[in-house]
Amino acid sequence: MRRIIHNSTAIIACAALLLPQIAAAELRLPNDQARSEASRRAGVMPNLANALQIELDKGLTADGLICANGDPRPCGDKVRLLTPRGVAVQVTRNGTIILAPRSQQVNRADAAGNLTPLPDVRGASANPAANAAQDDPEALARALQRRLADGEAEATAEKAARAIRRNAVQDETAAPAPAPRQPGLTGKVLNDAQDRRTQAEAEARADVQAQAEARARAENRAAQRPERRPETRPNTAPSAETTDSVAGALAAALAAAQQDGDAAKGGQLRLSQGEAAQRQRNGQPGLAATLDRELAAGLAADDLVCQTGEAPPCAEGVALMTPKGVAVALRDNQLTILPIARQTNTVDAAGAVIPRAPEADTVETVAAREAAKEATAPAAAALEAVDGAGRVVKEQRVTDENTRSSAEDFEASLRAALAQADRPAGTADGQSNTVAGSDDDDDNDLAKALILGLGAVAVGQMLNNNRQVALSTPDRVVVQRPDGSQEVIKDEVALLRQPGSTVTTEDFDDGSSRTIVTREDGSKVVTIRDADLRVLRRTLIAADGKTTRLIDDTAGVQPVDVASLPAPAPVLPATGGTLSEEELRDALQREANIDRRFTLGQIRNIPEVRALVAPVNIDAITFDTGSAAINPDQARQLAGLGRVIQDAINRNPQEIFMIEGHTDTVGAGAMNLALSDRRAESVALALSEYFDVPPENIVVQGYGEQFLKVRAEGDIRANRRASVRRITDLLQTATAN
Repeated sequence: MRRIIHNSTAIIACAALLLPQIAAAELRLPNDQARSEASRRAGVMPNLANALQIELDKGLTADGLICANGDPRPCGDKVRLLTPRGVAVQVTRNGTIILAPRSQQVNRADAAGNLTPLPDVRGASANPAANAAQDDPEALARALQRRLADGEAEATAEKAARAIRRNAVQDETAAPAPAPRQPGLTGKVLNDAQDRRTQAEAEARADVQAQAEARARAENRAAQRPERRPETRPNTAPSAETTDSVAGALAAALAAAQQDGDAAKGGQLRLSQGEAAQRQRNGQPGLAATLDRELAAGLAADDLVCQTGEAPPCAEGVALMTPKGVAVALRDNQLTILPIARQTNTVDAAGAVIPRAPEADTVETVAAREAAKEATAPAAAALEAVDGAGRVVKEQRVTDENTRSSAEDFEASLRAALAQADRPAGTADGQSNTVAGSDDDDDNDLAKALILGLGAVAVGQMLNNNRQVALSTPDRVVVQRPDGSQEVIKDEVALLRQPGSTVTTEDFDDGSSRTIVTREDGSKVVTIRDADLRVLRRTLIAADGKTTRLIDDTAGVQPVDVASLPAPAPVLPATGGTLSEEELRDALQREANIDRRFTLGQIRNIPEVRALVAPVNIDAITFDTGSAAINPDQARQLAGLGRVIQDAINRNPQEIFMIEGHTDTVGAGAMNLALSDRRAESVALALSEYFDVPPENIVVQGYGEQFLKVRAEGDIRANRRASVRRITDLLQTATAN
């Protein structure tokens, strides 16, 4: 029997190519499913994809398809759809034509898109390949020879090796008898295929004992998990007598392939043993150990989910993840741990899997390096000047008509920015924008432009510190550094402009400014900014004269040694839903594990500093693509967060919360950065409008696509998010007077 098994090894490789083709009904595929399937199938069948594209380029539409059996459209159940030239296809609900699966193809294509028929091995018996061999073995051999000449049999090497391993464990100590060379055309084909599989056999025999042990472990796990055991099937393996013929050998091959298919359906996964896979494991011992434990417990293919939490197939760029949270790649039932840059989770000192901080493993930017080295307290004329000493550049009574609400978008600003990006540097909104003088003058113009809402900064304009304007809108400017990193600059007082208040801004010669927001109750918020509109100090003056210093970046500045900072604070695990009020309160009140304080600029610009307090995702808010507006129904979902923040401020008026905005990777980086900052502002406005959260206790910051939650490129909703941190424990703000 062992001799027969090894003699039919070549047929195993060839017959795997001739498994029965399953016809499909004329059904319309969901558009989302079709998008992912189209690219995958085109990658598997590039020549057929090229042949289909040739017909599409000539104007082929869904109405031009034909039924494979010659019937008029619509085709009957289980009848393939073909293009006029013979490519099997499927149609989506919106009429798009994509390749059908390989199993439905009746033709093959060469690199030029020319089609030739595949051998038809369909028959009436339960074993069609064996039936075809009995009818005309020489014809089947010629068909196999054509496929071998195309190199298609190489793709079945792993199937052949698995079949060898499975059968060889019956007598792993005995060496196989040499396979006799077969005469005739059939023999030539089989002999050629046998030569192609020789190396696979040798490797399989060397690995027999390990495979036997692995199989025993898998069977033991399957016995403990009856719900995952494959359906029991009758033994269809032919007798030794029947395997003496080509037909019998083909029958044995098909039976082996069926058993392989059953094992795959059972989900018996194993680790990839390649060098690259091993390097990945060595670099992530904690996650590797977690994956080992999951495999030992019976991890199956249908246990895997997408990193987004959805069921496979995953969107393009989104990885698979085990139930414990290890991001993996799956191929031929072999798992490979993905690189650390693709991992959403990590392992703590106790071996538990926890979410990775979004800021983990980020690349240092120029802004982060400058903030870390900062050692001199900033100087600004506005800090020392008495009230009224500067030039009043703007005084405004705020009404519903001249202020923005959280439900309103920034569409006009974005359209203006896109239009301006197409105009030469030096013009903005159709106006001449050439600036004469020093870089400091340019920065003064930047401050005036944003404070006054003029949108007068041109794309391409150079500012101090070698910053170039990459995007300019009436409310925000995005600048780019030499390292390619980008920063958003905006009017930090925008949140304070609430109906009924009066806003007065004084400008000083060095570009610094002082803005006083006077409210109807007589209280005031005084904000002092430098020429870059960076907040240096913010003070709340109550109606009774009591002052509370909220932000103070003018105290002694200490440089930051990033390498000596503690590890990021543990990120709150995903719950799959909105946090309760109690959970929000507990998450936001966790203290930072640090014995020093930082400036607001250091918190904003140094990811490792910001990560000392964990972000809390605001799951109640989802934004439409390209929008920063929050509708009232969504805003009401912020009630719990609003109460938690309001209660914290009532207990300690110096509490400061930072709202952060994020986007996915679709779109230009500068646009995403501006959009994310606007989204953060919308959340802050909603908290103030609906739940009376004092806006002076909130700062907003957009980070665009820099810190992805799901570490993958593309249109991923989970990455379009807003989050909040309580940064009070990090700020070096003076005590209330």
